[in-house]
Amino acid sequence: MSIDNESIGAKLQAARRALALTQTDVATQMGMVTSTVSAIEAGKRAVTGAELHTLARMYGRPVAYFLGDGAPAATTGFTYLFRAVADKLVDRKPLVMLEHLAADYDLLEEIVDTPPLPMPVDYSRFGFRTEQDAETLADMERARLGLGDGPILDLVDLLDGTAGVRTFLIPVQDQNWSSVSVRGPHDRPAVAVNSKELVYRRRFDLAHEYGHILAHLYRLDGPPAHIEMEASASRVPADERFADAFAAAFLMPRRAVLGQLDLVLRANNGRFTDFDVVHLAMHFGVSGQAMTNRLVTLRKVSRDTHQDYWKQGGRKFNALAEMLGYDVEDPEDFWKRPVILPTRFRYLAMKAFEDDAISLAKLAELLREDYHDLRQRVQDSVGVAVE
Repeated sequence: MSIDNESIGAKLQAARRALALTQTDVATQMGMVTSTVSAIEAGKRAVTGAELHTLARMYGRPVAYFLGDGAPAATTGFTYLFRAVADKLVDRKPLVMLEHLAADYDLLEEIVDTPPLPMPVDYSRFGFRTEQDAETLADMERARLGLGDGPILDLVDLLDGTAGVRTFLIPVQDQNWSSVSVRGPHDRPAVAVNSKELVYRRRFDLAHEYGHILAHLYRLDGPPAHIEMEASASRVPADERFADAFAAAFLMPRRAVLGQLDLVLRANNGRFTDFDVVHLAMHFGVSGQAMTNRLVTLRKVSRDTHQDYWKQGGRKFNALAEMLGYDVEDPEDFWKRPVILPTRFRYLAMKAFEDDAISLAKLAELLREDYHDLRQRVQDSVGVAVE
């Protein structure tokens, strides 16, 4: 394979621009002068192997991205996404990672020769707009997926392995966006949420993005990507209210919530306490705030009661949950969280390795793991040395 300096330079330039870095920014980090970065990107100066390795790490892309024949085809969704955040202070590396993970998923299906899952249903032409419409859509989806009224225990694998949405948890270092959904390769939806968030927040964010995918992502007049960033609470767009209402109804079905509420009220002679809020929230795998909001929507708790709870007792949620015997996440562990891949993605990667279709180095790249750590784990699991 011949190495084309112009092709590599163009890819380096595109990768740099995706992260909103200037040539001067890169030159400073590389210990170069700006004119050298400019010459490399123009194909007038060859990049060394060591330089390419450092630049690939800086840009959050595998070296193979720059050495492959031709440029990987950019999808409409990711092109729109990077343009949408062009003038915002946004951690872009996770967006780059999501783009590569979505492409790697297609590659794995091709290597293993397995057909992709069916696409999610496109409800964009059904005219769903209101929060009551969101409740209806949530009921329709739960029925279609065979969920009944029970709690959803693993939303990542449900969306990825059943609903056909590429689903990933990716650490966002600056915590300046929480979730994103995008039309990826072959128009397949992909979604990522910040793995550094609490598990309850991650679950709600995933359901929120699923609402966008079903009702908005394929709308003719709508954008092919959505990113959730902090917004003014006083001016929440209609589409965001819809997605929030969908997430609440999808994770906390009306009939199931009312049934559980009836049980706790009967056990407490009609009294509703902070412990009941925590018990209901943990039962459905949501935050206490999400649960009280849902009870307000169902007209079982007044909005004043909901607001008083969060002024006086919301901060006690974890302590009460521990007293009830529930496992509670330690916030100190948030910063250690790596990329979390869905089960089907990992299965396809391991299957490709088992079939000798990819090397151990490629497996480590696909799983976003350290090569030496993975090599040791593979050796321990099969009982033989891995070359």
